[in-house]
Amino acid sequence: MGDIKAKYDAVNGPVLLGACQAGELSTPDGVGRFNHFERGSIYWTPTLGAHVVMGQIRIKWEQLDWERGALGYPLTDELTTPDGVGRYNHFERGSIYWMEATGAWEIHGDIRAKWEQLGWERSELGYPTTGETKTPDGAGRYNHFQNGSIYWTQATGAHEVRGLIRAKWEQLGWEKSYLGYPTTDEQATPDGVGRYNHFERGSIYFTPATGAHEVIGDINTKWIALGREAGLLGYPLTDETKTPDGVGRFNHFQNGSIYWTATTGAHEVHGPIRAKWESLGWETGALGYPVKDEYAVTGGRESEFQKGFLTLNTATNTVTVRMK
Repeated sequence: MGDIKAKYDAVNGPVLLGACQAGELSTPDGVGRFNHFERGSIYWTPTLGAHVVMGQIRIKWEQLDWERGALGYPLTDELTTPDGVGRYNHFERGSIYWMEATGAWEIHGDIRAKWEQLGWERSELGYPTTGETKTPDGAGRYNHFQNGSIYWTQATGAHEVRGLIRAKWEQLGWEKSYLGYPTTDEQATPDGVGRYNHFERGSIYFTPATGAHEVIGDINTKWIALGREAGLLGYPLTDETKTPDGVGRFNHFQNGSIYWTATTGAHEVHGPIRAKWESLGWETGALGYPVKDEYAVTGGRESEFQKGFLTLNTATNTVTVRMK
């Protein structure tokens, strides 16, 4: 009767939905009306009108407790996605998207808003492969997609992570890692060569030549001060790693390294001075850890270490050792 019957007629109900299974009924929340049919349902409210929900999308909505669930009432009939591959219904507080390869999944709130901003299923992420789910640490929410994820917390907002950056973050332990949650989407680096995501306590940087690596803590602070990938060190070649002596931490970069200990802080070593320090056994050699970044001296360059100095003569390209 009424708007539900008009919708049934408008969509060629006998072909699309089949025969009515019961008379029009009030919804359990008392706001709307509905009819179930052989192959779907029509739901109606005075403010939203009547809309068709059917197939796997209807099954998912039923699993989520119909109109009493997180999504509320439908705002659209089931429609074909702009890419022509899938189907969807928008609801009052979210959407359900379906395609044959991924199934039907709900997406709502700030995560849905981020996915919409990125271009829905036509974005780099593709279709959802999970519903919105609580993170293991209990602080956030996420949806996984065909080609990535969107993670959300109240403090950080919703951000996408994908590709080899996401694979690295997963390897490190997702949000339970030292990095925490993403604070940016994946971005192109200013030099146009790489990609990155910033996280609560560090970053992951990627290039095709170097792969994806994390930079965190005081080493990250030093790398930032040196100009990140645009500075003298270039992109990271390793994650932050414990030194063999167990005292410090380091990252190797394309053009040098940053070494850190609690007593010496974080300092860069590069070029011939770094090569000499390496030949002497790094931090386990006679010099110990660097205590200053490389600096200019008469006739060349120098780095100070815990137990001595390495001095580069730029005219001869030789490095000499001077102990304290």
